[in-house]
Amino acid sequence: ADGFDYGHLVTGPLEPGLQIGSCADTGGGWSESLVAHESQLHLAPTTMSDEAAVVVEPTAAGIHAALRTGAGPQSTVVVIGAGMMGLAAVAGLRHVCGVERIVVAARYPHQRMLARMAGADEVVGPEEIVRAVRRFTGARVIGDSVSAGVDACVDAVGSSATITDAINLTRPRGRVVMLGMPARVNLDLAPLWHRETELVGAYCYGTEHVHDRDVHTFDLALDLVQQLDLGRLTTATYPLDRYEAAIEHAAQAGIRGAVRISFDLRS
Repeated sequence: ADGFDYGHLVTGPLEPGLQIGSCADTGGGWSESLVAHESQLHLAPTTMSDEAAVVVEPTAAGIHAALRTGAGPQSTVVVIGAGMMGLAAVAGLRHVCGVERIVVAARYPHQRMLARMAGADEVVGPEEIVRAVRRFTGARVIGDSVSAGVDACVDAVGSSATITDAINLTRPRGRVVMLGMPARVNLDLAPLWHRETELVGAYCYGTEHVHDRDVHTFDLALDLVQQLDLGRLTTATYPLDRYEAAIEHAAQAGIRGAVRISFDLRS
């Protein structure tokens, strides 16, 4: 015992879930109401639209990934993937970390346009990313790798192919940040070993140390969403009883020109 009284927090055992907040006893967020601890609540400005408010959480996760790169103004960073999370990472790199050279691999035309809006300097298709890094860094291409590479790479997809690309594009002793949730993957880790590359995860958000102060990632995200008008990334909304259509739309977001699909509980 540590001397504190926790009796007011819970009554009875809670069933653990894969992620905090997913246990059966408390329910999830796909409902008209949900249970949350006061520490999980962040006050949105009265001037912020609901469309903007629903992108604050993924924007916070993208900012956290950007900060995990350790990149600064003189760094060159690649972001692989330009869905909601990738775009948020680009915005975080540019506007929170101050990175001056950002290269993005984006599959769809609308993603390329939005990546530039978020702060990317160069946006190319996935098949062009090696050549783009070579142009930006002056590196030579050796097999599937570049001789020097970028200082850091954020993988916002999480597939075997994109993780491999991220490792191969990152300079020796650079850092690869896993933002996209990976499935089971098959990887050749020889380049990671040989180039002494760091491979780190970026899970959600928390307290960040930015510009000599400690600040919650949500506070950074609230500012950034308003600064860049990221509410425009909320592409479509659905009533809760149309959840199947919403899930289908989200699963096809890229090919349907969408980014953020949300439930609308206002009516």
